[in-house]
Amino acid sequence: MRPRPKTDWTTTRSSREEATLPLDADLPADRKVAALISRLDRAQREQSRTMELGTADLRILWMFADGKSRTLKEIAAELSLEQSTVNRQINAAMAEGLLQRSRRSGDSAHEISRTEKGARIFEDDVATALTAFASGLDALGDRVDDFLEDFTRFVAAYGSAVGPDDSAVGSDTQ
Repeated sequence: MRPRPKTDWTTTRSSREEATLPLDADLPADRKVAALISRLDRAQREQSRTMELGTADLRILWMFADGKSRTLKEIAAELSLEQSTVNRQINAAMAEGLLQRSRRSGDSAHEISRTEKGARIFEDDVATALTAFASGLDALGDRVDDFLEDFTRFVAAYGSAVGPDDSAVGSDTQ
């Protein structure tokens, strides 16, 4: 096992400063990828502090971007979460005015849908996130298509290596 590089934990850097630091040339490719993903995660966490929605609300509202109402059971299945967890998250989002509950005539199950407020806040937060992604893609110049093709293959192979195929659960490419 290779010794880990020493880290000066007393130095704090912003995600912008950290992103521009060169990677150790002696690191193997898998560790370079891990370091880059760690940097990306840190930048995304920093960005999330500027957004109105938390991660759970954002995930739930993303699902409703297709305009379809869903029952708690359907939401739990699409998110691969326990129904009790989804119920708690839905109730919190409803308390914030992001979601609403309704019942179709003659149906016993409640259906959940986005409110206008939920849609507006979601779209604002997504626009913020997409602006940052566009900035990253702009830095690639004319290599964007190659990057996206390579990154798609990387994500698929990584996903296959870490877990079972969950494509039947729902798409995250809305």
